[in-house]
Amino acid sequence: MVTAFADATRRARAIGVVVAALCCVPPEAPAVAQDAAAPPPASTAAGPWFVRITPYAWLPSLSGSTRGDRGRGDRSVPSLSIDKDFSDILSDLDFAGMIVGTVRYERIGLLVDLDYISLTVDGNLSGPFRTRYHTNLEAVLATVGATARVVDEPKLGVDLLVGARILGLWVDSDFKGQGRLGLSRGVSDSATIVDGLVGVRASVELGSGFSLLGYADIGAGNSDLTWQVLGAVEYSFSNSVSGAIGYRYLGYDFGGHAPLDDLALYGPILGVTFRF
Repeated sequence: MVTAFADATRRARAIGVVVAALCCVPPEAPAVAQDAAAPPPASTAAGPWFVRITPYAWLPSLSGSTRGDRGRGDRSVPSLSIDKDFSDILSDLDFAGMIVGTVRYERIGLLVDLDYISLTVDGNLSGPFRTRYHTNLEAVLATVGATARVVDEPKLGVDLLVGARILGLWVDSDFKGQGRLGLSRGVSDSATIVDGLVGVRASVELGSGFSLLGYADIGAGNSDLTWQVLGAVEYSFSNSVSGAIGYRYLGYDFGGHAPLDDLALYGPILGVTFRF
């Protein structure tokens, strides 16, 4: 009986030691388990896909000159110079729409920038005959390019671009002279201009949600030369939405291959970007 009592006492002491050990588990242990279950940081959790879509408004001034009817050997319809600043464009603008999108998988991506502008211009030609003109200009512009990320730092990204710019251009002009001997004449012309181009795009994070964006390209093909530069300041409202304000310049030297001899559009841009 004494032996049995001693064995029971040893068992009771062993159980007490186990219970005491369980009750004294350090409080850090659950925190360690919780940290292990937490998701990884955003930088490591992000996938290889990057999608960025930006509808934007471009409020440009315009300068250019039309060829009139010279391409058909008839000089009775004069060439026309068009110079309109921002306020004139707003009053002459019929419709405009712009959107740019970027899709990238790891370092290789695709950029698509689409623009449509329709405007009507009225005025008087200089000269003794007081000829009045009415011109409607429509332009569909698409810049498409494959991109390759050559610098991919936490606060700096640089992409090189190789692609093409396609311009569909329609110009309808009516000329009407004043007085009994005034002559009326109209001319319509259109062209599709395709140019190959190379470009570079860069983004720099400044901190506090602000970043700088820059883009430039140059090319030729159906036109003698086309070029574009863009700069903007962007502010991120969240991880998926940001707004930007900047300036864009787009120029063409058609070299006689379009209804216009040359064209320049330049002015401020405002955009909202959605990231996925």
